[in-house]
Amino acid sequence: MKRKGILFVLSGPSGAGKGTVLGRVIKEVGGLALSVSVTTRAPRVGEIDGIHYHFKTEDEFMSMVNNDEFLEYVAKFKNKYGTPKAQVREHLENGTDVILEIETKGAANIRRSFPEAVLVFITPSSYEELSRRLSQRGTEDEKVRALRLKIARTEYKSLRKYDYLAINDDLDECVKTVSAIITSERAKRKNNLELAEKLINIE
Repeated sequence: MKRKGILFVLSGPSGAGKGTVLGRVIKEVGGLALSVSVTTRAPRVGEIDGIHYHFKTEDEFMSMVNNDEFLEYVAKFKNKYGTPKAQVREHLENGTDVILEIETKGAANIRRSFPEAVLVFITPSSYEELSRRLSQRGTEDEKVRALRLKIARTEYKSLRKYDYLAINDDLDECVKTVSAIITSERAKRKNNLELAEKLINIE
């Protein structure tokens, strides 16, 4: 029987491996729609418009803001990021689960708009490992890396607002954890009320 879709939100500090985990989960768990965020930042090597992000100019982004096209949007590192509203709502109303990868500030905004959203925080098990990964990534200079680590400490303070913590020390295990969270949420009675009531009321 048709049910309303569940909104899953993945967050975590830069270097936590959120994008890699998300890509694996999308492949391994069926019935998930990926909401592609909009950003004003320039594409990184290998990133494709419409797949990794919708890349927009500052003026294009602000036009979307003024037209109320975002569920949430935030500014970070002199760039802006936003979650398009229309497609997410359409998927949820049609009974399709949606998964987002967004910043912790954006996740807080999503929780206000969708109190029932399921928030998952992804991180390595230590701050030192996070620092090592950012250094190894080599996509920013030392000043930007230091800023990302400073912001990470603030992001960790938002953990109390999350429903789940998924440790990404081992990619396979983290993917299993996030996949299990999705499976568990789908099986909850509150997410299957119509079917549950039908079974309860069998004469």
